[in-house]
Amino acid sequence: MKTDPSPTKIRELVVQTLYQKNISGDSNTKVLKELKQTQKHLNTEKVGQIIKDIKSFEQEYLECISEFSNIPSSRIGGIELSILYLALYEFSQTKLDKPIIINEAIKLAKKFGQASSHKFINAILDKVIKKD
Repeated sequence: MKTDPSPTKIRELVVQTLYQKNISGDSNTKVLKELKQTQKHLNTEKVGQIIKDIKSFEQEYLECISEFSNIPSSRIGGIELSILYLALYEFSQTKLDKPIIINEAIKLAKKFGQASSHKFINAILDKVIKKD
């Protein structure tokens, strides 16, 4: 029996899958198939749906990141972009409170990103919510 992952685990898997897709250039289908193989004990449907949804908003999210970052998007690390995509998705497609989303993004950045990634993520997301 497959178990449903926690919201934190879903976020981690989304970021890891987006990052894998980013560095490998593989399709959603391929990275999601690999995810199902490596996470056989977990129900990964929610992760797959979020990945597909993010793909449909990817250009919009990239424009948003570019608007609020003084670093060209081509120079932003793959993990940081993946975390930002997830946070922007959660801002626009869920009813979660924005401070919770930012806090979760910062946790992901501290876990997976470079030493100062969490500061960069926080600064971008803070600017995004102040614009709204």
